[in-house]
This record gives sequence, C-alpha cells and structure tokens, in this order.
Amino acid sequence: MNFRGRTVKVIWLALALQLIGYVLDGLWHALSGPGAEPTTVADMARHLATVHLPLYVGALAVLVTTVIELVRRRARASVRAALPVAVGGAALSVTAEAWHAASHLRLDTHTAPVAGILSLVGFLVVVIALVIEVRSSSRNATATRERRAA
Repeated sequence: MNFRGRTVKVIWLALALQLIGYVLDGLWHALSGPGAEPTTVADMARHLATVHLPLYVGALAVLVTTVIELVRRRARASVRAALPVAVGGAALSVTAEAWHAASHLRLDTHTAPVAGILSLVGFLVVVIALVIEVRSSSRNATATRERRAA
C-alpha cells in the first residue's frame, strides 16, 4: 500500500507549520536579545499566544493527523512500525510543548529550554519515521508492480 494519501500530505503540511513555529520562536529569541523574556504572566501569555502559536498549532496538527492515519491504516490492517513511532514522536512533541508553555507561564526560564528540546526531538522522530515509511512504501509498491508485470 502506497504511503502518499491526502492525510499524509496533511501530516507534512502540519510538520511544515510546526517547523515555521520553531523558526519564528528562534528568530524572536535571537532578535530580541538577552533578558527580553516577558516578566509578567500576562505578557508571557501574550507572547505564547503570538510567537509560539504556530508551533503549538503545528504540533497539535501533527499529532491529530498521525493518529488519523494510524486509525485509517489499522482499519485496513496495513500498519507498519514507522507510523506508531511517528504518533509517539508527535505525542512527545505536544506533551513537551504543554510543559514548555506551563513553565513559561510560571515565568520559569530554567526548565522551559529542556521542554523545548524534547519537543524538537519529538518533531525529528516524526520526520524520520515518515521518511522511513515513505521509502519502505515506495519499495513495496515497486516490488508489487514488478511481481504483477512478471
């Protein structure tokens, strides 16, 4: 079964949004300089709702779309190992971003970077798992076509 359906394209779009969120967050921190973190809970909430929003929406979208694809695949009995791993990576990313936001709202600047790094690890797990799944799927599709032609 080929791994190039509409849901998979939406997963890649969600990953792109999450990546844009990482870039925006990184640029904000790079351009704002040291000590520019918001100092009140209200300012931090505003910061999270603006600068971090694409990252949060992207991470949640990756989790939702990978779960949808996993459920769809299970219904067809065509789940390989890479897709559950992608769901796990997406869940790690969302959980880490929730921890990251909660840390920021407590104005904690010490544990927030750890959570941010875990989020990126989850993101990379999803990307790697999907690349493996796509390659495996392409090889299987080619082998199937060759068997049919023979």
